[in-house]
Amino acid sequence: MTEYLIILAVVAVAAILIVGLFGAQIKNVFSENTAALAGQNTGQSTATAIAGSASANVKQNDMGNFNSTASTTGTP
Repeated sequence: MTEYLIILAVVAVAAILIVGLFGAQIKNVFSENTAALAGQNTGQSTATAIAGSASANVKQNDMGNFNSTASTTGTP
């Protein structure tokens, strides 16, 4: 039983450390995704900022401009 308690303690400490390290980043990702689904312009995401100039060629599409891009890019 003592071994199980040690394993449980290690898993709990690891979970607390992971949430502490990545909690803010995960929150930002979920916030950006929620805003994009609502049709709001989310601005420049962290991934876009990291990609730098390569991301300048990528057109940002979200639910706010779905109808205009669907009618110009789709075929009947």
